[in-house]
Amino acid sequence: MITKALLQLGAELLFEFRRANGPADRELAAYLRERKFLGAKDKAFLSDCFFHVLRHLRRFDEAILSAFAGTIATETRFTAGFPVTNEVGARPWLRAEGVAKDMARQTSADRAVDTIRMGLAAVELHYEQATVVAEELVRFWPMPPTHVIVQSASMTRMMERAVEVAALYNEPKKILDEDRAYSFPTWLWARLAHGRAPQELRALGVALNQQGPVAMRINTLKTSVDAAEAALTESKTSFERSALVPGAIVLKQRIARMSLPNMTDGWFETQDEGSQLVGVHAGVQPGMTVIDACAGAGGKTLQLAALMENKGRIHAFDIEPNRLENLQRRGGRAGVTNIDATIPLNRDGEPATSVPQADVVLVDAPCSGLGTLRRAPDIKWRLSPARLEYYKQAQRELLERWSQYVKPGGMLVYATCSLLAEENELQAEAFLAANRNFSHAPLPPSPSVALTANGELKVTPSANGCDGFYAVRFLRN
Repeated sequence: MITKALLQLGAELLFEFRRANGPADRELAAYLRERKFLGAKDKAFLSDCFFHVLRHLRRFDEAILSAFAGTIATETRFTAGFPVTNEVGARPWLRAEGVAKDMARQTSADRAVDTIRMGLAAVELHYEQATVVAEELVRFWPMPPTHVIVQSASMTRMMERAVEVAALYNEPKKILDEDRAYSFPTWLWARLAHGRAPQELRALGVALNQQGPVAMRINTLKTSVDAAEAALTESKTSFERSALVPGAIVLKQRIARMSLPNMTDGWFETQDEGSQLVGVHAGVQPGMTVIDACAGAGGKTLQLAALMENKGRIHAFDIEPNRLENLQRRGGRAGVTNIDATIPLNRDGEPATSVPQADVVLVDAPCSGLGTLRRAPDIKWRLSPARLEYYKQAQRELLERWSQYVKPGGMLVYATCSLLAEENELQAEAFLAANRNFSHAPLPPSPSVALTANGELKVTPSANGCDGFYAVRFLRN
C-alpha cells in the first residue's frame, strides 16, 4: 500500500484510539484485525508509527505548532487532545483560528493534525520523506493558519520545518525544558526527577522513548534450557541469552511469538527480564505455601510455579475473574499443577474463601506502570496526579490486608513496575513504620543485578536494559 493511503489509515487509527477506552496495544490490535486487506509491511508501518507518535507526542505537537507559527514555541503547552480520555478536538491553537465553531471542520482539522503526527513519525523512522506527507495534507487540509498558503510547495516547507523543529526539540541541550525534549507531561517529569541526578534522569528519558526488546522465559516444567535453545537455533530464531536472568532469552528481532518452536506446547512464556527478576528475588522454594495477591494474567504466578517445581501450593488472587480464567488456561498449557486460583469476594478485594498462612506473600501491586513505558507509551498521557494518588492508596491498603496472611518467620514481598520513589521506597518505609511486627529483609543477592544499599531490587531501562521494576522484602518477626 502506498504511503499516502497508510497515512490516512494512521490518522484514522489515532483518531479512533482517543475515542476508545483500552490501552494502546489492544486498540491497535483490534484496528489491524478489522482491516484484513493490510499486509505485513503495512501493519509494521502503522504499528511503528503509532507507537512512535505516542512516545514523542508532546515534542511532535510543539514542532507542528512551531512550524505553523514560523517560530519556536517557547511557552509550555499541553499536548493537544491527550490524554485519550479527553474530548477529541481540544486544540487551543486551532480554536483560536475559529475551527472549534464548526465541528465538521474541527474533525477535519483533527484528522490533518493526526496525519502530520504520523508523517513526522514516518520521517523519523525513515519510512518516508516530508514531501509525501505534505502532498497528502494538501488534499484535505481544512483550515490552516491564515499565513499558510495551501499549495504543495508551502505545505512541503511547513512539513520540512516541522521535521527540523522536532529534531531540535529532541536535543535537550538546545531546549531549556527537558520535559518537552523528552515528551513528558511537566508534572510527571518532575516526579521522575525526584532522587535522580540530572545525567541519570536524561538517560532514563532517552531509554523510555525506545522500543523495548522481547524477552521470553523458558518454562522448565516443560523443557530444559538447553533443549529450548537448541530448538530456537534449529528454527533459525535469532536470540541471545539474558544477561540478567538465568533461563531467559531475548529475541533479536520482532517476530510472531506463536511461531516460536513448541510455543503452543508451553515451552516459552513472554515475560520481561525485570518482571522475571522480581519472581527470582521473591525467594520461593519447592514445598512452600505461597500467595500471589495480585496475580493479574499470571506471568509471575507461572514463574513462581516453575521455581517451586510444581511442589507446594500457590494461591492466586485477583479482583478480575477473567484474568484468573486466563491464568488457568495458561497454567494448563504450561504444565502447572500447584496453583489454586481463587477470586476476591467483592470489589473491596476481600478474599472469598479462607486464606492460609503463607511462607511467602507476593503483593505485585497495581501502580502507575511507568517502568513499562517502552511498551505502553500511552500511560504517560493517561496518568494524572489524582490517578497516581489512587494507586498509592491502593498499595497501602494491599500491604496492610495481605500482610496478615504471612506466617511468623515468613516473607512479604512488595513489588511494582513503577519508577517513582513515592510508589516504591517511600511505600516500604511507611509500611515498616506502621507495622512493627515486620522488619526489612534484604533480597537474595544476584550475580547479574546490583541491589540497593538496603538490599532492594531497583532496575530501569537505562541502567539494566529491562523494564523498570522495584521489589522489597519484609520478614514477619
